[in-house]
Amino acid sequence: MENANGVIKKLTSAERSYYTAAEVREMMGVSRDTAYRMIRSLRSDLIADGQLAKGYPSGKIPKKAFNKLYMIE
Repeated sequence: MENANGVIKKLTSAERSYYTAAEVREMMGVSRDTAYRMIRSLRSDLIADGQLAKGYPSGKIPKKAFNKLYMIE
């Protein structure tokens, strides 16, 4: 059943298909600014290669692409 604001279920980090800048910061042990820089750089490369739409939310990066680049998992 929906709650008042229309959200059916809030996804956990494990259920989402992307990492936030805060998650990148924590995983990589870098500053907030560095995490955003890493995300911007990877997003730019993915968009240039046609692997990510320009409209993808800023401050987020697909887990699959991030994990592949940084050899996680």
